[in-house]
Amino acid sequence: MLEAQNNLLLRFLLLLAIAMVSLPATSQVNSGNNDPVYGYDPLLYNGKIYNFLPMPGTEGTQYLFDTFDSLASITVRGVTYEHISLNYDIYNHLLILKYKNAVGSQSFIEISYAWLEKASLWGNKFETFTTPDSIKRLYQVLGDDDEKILYYFSKELLLEGLKGSKNHYFTSVKKNMFVLTNGRISLFKNNAGFIKSFSLKKQSFIKSFLRSSHINVRKANDLLLTDLINYCNSLPGT
Repeated sequence: MLEAQNNLLLRFLLLLAIAMVSLPATSQVNSGNNDPVYGYDPLLYNGKIYNFLPMPGTEGTQYLFDTFDSLASITVRGVTYEHISLNYDIYNHLLILKYKNAVGSQSFIEISYAWLEKASLWGNKFETFTTPDSIKRLYQVLGDDDEKILYYFSKELLLEGLKGSKNHYFTSVKKNMFVLTNGRISLFKNNAGFIKSFSLKKQSFIKSFLRSSHINVRKANDLLLTDLINYCNSLPGT
């Protein structure tokens, strides 16, 4: 009788061990909603509470987009979370997650850049890259291959110029453009700067492409710049 009980116990422990080993191998695409039994996923909901509030009377917002994207997604340590609500605070340079807490109140947390890999907001792709001074930043990305065009957005919070005014306002969106080549991030402001970011083998081809396509990188839209960086990726050489 005792031997049968021991065998039954061993089988139970074996099945439990198999289940625990198999657990991490489940789907790597998750909903951002909290589980009613197990609570919030600590991999996603592990940032600081976001409590930045502009002063009363401030014009504009700190965000890149007018509203939160409730169908956004992010990838953290290889796990993708879909249908979550995100916006990008480009004054503080923080990716903000909006959600309802355990009591149903609206809450905001900062997504940690330590494990963040990429995000999608309003159809725009974002990825994190480390700058030469070891700062991890979130950029909008054009292109899917090794060479990419990167946008880095920002806003300033300024005091109105009227005499005696104490009201503040956020400036319009400022955009700096970079190109990622050979693992190096280079700022460019015009066609010449863009061309110089590439190897000598590619520069003459890129220059001809810009001329024949009548592209001015300072004024071109995302679609034209995506075509441009895809062409750069198609060229032989490094």
